[in-house]
Amino acid sequence: MQTLDEIKQLIASNIDLGGADLSSFGADAPIFGEKGLGLDSLDAVELIMLLQKKYGITIENMQQGREIFKDLGTLVAYVDANRKK
Repeated sequence: MQTLDEIKQLIASNIDLGGADLSSFGADAPIFGEKGLGLDSLDAVELIMLLQKKYGITIENMQQGREIFKDLGTLVAYVDANRKK
Protein backbone atom coordinates (compact mmCIF):
# COMPACT_ATOMS: atom_id res chain seq x y z
CA MET A 1 0.00 0.00 0.00
CA GLN A 2 2.21 2.77 -1.34
CA THR A 3 0.03 5.74 -0.37
CA LEU A 4 -0.19 4.53 3.24
CA ASP A 5 3.61 4.41 3.45
CA GLU A 6 3.88 7.85 1.81
CA ILE A 7 1.45 9.40 4.28
CA LYS A 8 3.13 7.77 7.27
CA GLN A 9 6.47 9.12 6.05
CA LEU A 10 4.95 12.58 5.50
CA ILE A 11 3.60 12.60 9.06
CA ALA A 12 6.80 11.22 10.60
CA SER A 13 8.96 13.77 8.78
CA ASN A 14 6.87 16.84 9.56
CA ILE A 15 4.90 16.32 12.77
CA ASP A 16 6.31 15.66 16.23
CA LEU A 17 4.89 12.32 17.35
CA GLY A 18 6.83 12.18 20.58
CA GLY A 19 9.04 9.38 19.31
CA ALA A 20 6.21 7.11 18.18
CA ASP A 21 7.18 4.57 15.51
CA LEU A 22 4.66 4.76 12.66
CA SER A 23 5.79 1.47 11.15
CA SER A 24 3.67 -0.38 13.72
CA PHE A 25 0.46 1.45 12.67
CA GLY A 26 -1.80 -0.03 10.01
CA ALA A 27 -4.62 1.47 7.97
CA ASP A 28 -7.07 1.02 10.85
CA ALA A 29 -5.01 3.20 13.23
CA PRO A 30 -6.94 6.28 14.42
CA ILE A 31 -5.22 9.55 13.58
CA PHE A 32 -6.38 11.28 16.76
CA GLY A 33 -6.46 10.04 20.33
CA GLU A 34 -4.19 8.00 22.53
CA LYS A 35 -4.93 4.67 20.84
CA GLY A 36 -3.77 6.01 17.50
CA LEU A 37 -1.17 8.44 16.28
CA GLY A 38 -2.13 10.95 18.96
CA LEU A 39 -2.39 13.98 16.70
CA ASP A 40 -4.20 17.07 17.97
CA SER A 41 -6.05 19.89 16.20
CA LEU A 42 -2.87 21.86 15.48
CA ASP A 43 -1.31 18.75 13.97
CA ALA A 44 -4.44 18.35 11.83
CA VAL A 45 -4.01 21.84 10.39
CA GLU A 46 -0.38 21.10 9.61
CA LEU A 47 -1.31 17.75 8.04
CA ILE A 48 -3.96 19.42 5.86
CA MET A 49 -1.34 21.86 4.57
CA LEU A 50 1.13 19.05 3.93
CA LEU A 51 -1.47 17.04 2.00
CA GLN A 52 -2.39 20.08 -0.06
CA LYS A 53 1.25 20.75 -0.90
CA LYS A 54 2.17 17.13 -1.69
CA TYR A 55 -1.02 15.89 -3.38
CA GLY A 56 -2.88 19.05 -4.39
CA ILE A 57 -5.97 18.09 -2.39
CA THR A 58 -8.17 20.31 -0.28
CA ILE A 59 -10.53 19.49 2.54
CA GLU A 60 -13.61 21.64 2.21
CA ASN A 61 -15.04 21.70 5.73
CA MET A 62 -14.73 20.36 9.24
CA GLN A 63 -17.38 17.66 8.78
CA GLN A 64 -15.59 16.33 5.71
CA GLY A 65 -12.32 16.49 7.64
CA ARG A 66 -13.71 14.38 10.48
CA GLU A 67 -14.67 11.65 8.03
CA ILE A 68 -11.36 11.80 6.16
CA PHE A 69 -9.23 11.81 9.32
CA LYS A 70 -11.08 8.96 11.05
CA ASP A 71 -8.09 6.66 10.58
CA LEU A 72 -5.13 6.18 8.27
CA GLY A 73 -7.22 4.04 5.90
CA THR A 74 -9.88 6.72 5.33
CA LEU A 75 -7.14 9.29 4.77
CA VAL A 76 -5.38 7.03 2.25
CA ALA A 77 -8.67 6.39 0.40
CA TYR A 78 -9.36 10.13 0.18
CA VAL A 79 -5.85 10.91 -1.07
CA ASP A 80 -5.98 8.11 -3.67
CA ALA A 81 -9.37 9.33 -4.94
CA ASN A 82 -8.48 13.04 -5.04
CA ARG A 83 -4.75 13.44 -5.61
CA LYS A 84 -3.73 15.81 -8.36
CA LYS A 85 0.04 15.41 -8.19
